[in-house]
Amino acid sequence: MRLRASILGLLITGTLSAAPPARPNILLMVVDTLRYDAAQSKTMPFLASLAPTSVVFSRAYSTHDFTPTSHFSMFTGLHDGLGTDDDRVENGVAYQLQRAGYQTFATIANTLIAPTQMPTARGFNDLKLLGINISTGSPLDDVRDLTDIDLRLRLFRCAPNQRNIVKVHYSASVLLPVFLEQIEQARPPYFGFVNLLDVHEPYIPDPQIYPPERSLPPNFDGDVVYRRLPPELEHPESIADRARRQFVMKKIAQAGAPWQTTLDLSPAAVRVYHNRYNAQARGVDDVFRQFFDAMKRKGLLDNTVVIITSDHGESFGEDDLITHMFHDRGDYEVTHHVPMIVVFPPSMHVKPRTIDRKVSIANIAPTIYDLAGLDRAPLRARYANYPRSLLRAVGVTEAVVASVDLPKPAKQDHTQALEEREKAMRSLGYVH
Repeated sequence: MRLRASILGLLITGTLSAAPPARPNILLMVVDTLRYDAAQSKTMPFLASLAPTSVVFSRAYSTHDFTPTSHFSMFTGLHDGLGTDDDRVENGVAYQLQRAGYQTFATIANTLIAPTQMPTARGFNDLKLLGINISTGSPLDDVRDLTDIDLRLRLFRCAPNQRNIVKVHYSASVLLPVFLEQIEQARPPYFGFVNLLDVHEPYIPDPQIYPPERSLPPNFDGDVVYRRLPPELEHPESIADRARRQFVMKKIAQAGAPWQTTLDLSPAAVRVYHNRYNAQARGVDDVFRQFFDAMKRKGLLDNTVVIITSDHGESFGEDDLITHMFHDRGDYEVTHHVPMIVVFPPSMHVKPRTIDRKVSIANIAPTIYDLAGLDRAPLRARYANYPRSLLRAVGVTEAVVASVDLPKPAKQDHTQALEEREKAMRSLGYVH
């Protein structure tokens, strides 16, 4: 309220008795596929250590269990709309903040968030899409990296194909230094976004954090997506037993694909995948610590709000399913419950706390608008169920300095975006 009163005083008298703080910088950091229980102190101690000085939303849920649809929600505040007439650059926070004077940038390795597929991603002034191929500089460096990655994949019994090589290479240790450089070069106020793929399958942890298992279940394949499937999953219609046939076909329909079920996997095999996933979470947690140390050392957290969350979780045998992207038909608690931590700068005087009421990743967009001082009234007028900002829950009163500017509704052609998304899904192994 003091900030709002100061701005009102400026409008009336033309002077300010005390200048309001500058609009904060905002960073949105998404650890792709990080389920809530993996972000606790046992697995991610640094992330957990932020809680005493941050606002933690312990019941945050993703809108969907699929990267493009959930990121669309984070970028727009809309629960649905990807691929519809609402799917346009002007509906995204990056565009609106850029229009309001923020410098916007992003570093991503997940090709499903590429601007060719997601118009809202086109609002970033500078978007670095790194997950295409491997090139670290000199040919010698490339050969060395490929050799190391090839060995690491083989240690964990995973095929060294292009898809797996790229995913292992573009870890947080590669992306966050690029993101940090963008931050250092940006002109405040700025909005930055990064998507980290470390805990995404294939589950190939750093051997120094998690050495390869000494023994594995029979016929174990490290690549859960491309593992060899038994006949009953390849051709469930040929199962002689009627009850079993109906059960298997129902489970495949629920999952979306035969390889997304665990009907062919022993509990021991599922535990191996899950243990490797948790080890990957430990690895990205350490890189987070290095990133925050660098930010603090360089004074980059003094007026910066950092939002850390995930786009969805991951299933490891719950309801006989594995991975994600079940069209929201999986175990909701493991596929949708995600961490959400908001780190405020001391200058905002926000009391650290844990908030237990249920919130959504769709609440992130209106929260970013409030932090940037953008009036969301046009969005609330157009979309009856537009979500609320999280700022009121933490006792922060926004100061409006501009307004969201929405274009008139218009027909959008997403044919090319859909084709690019399908191509990316094939390259990522979602479609065989």
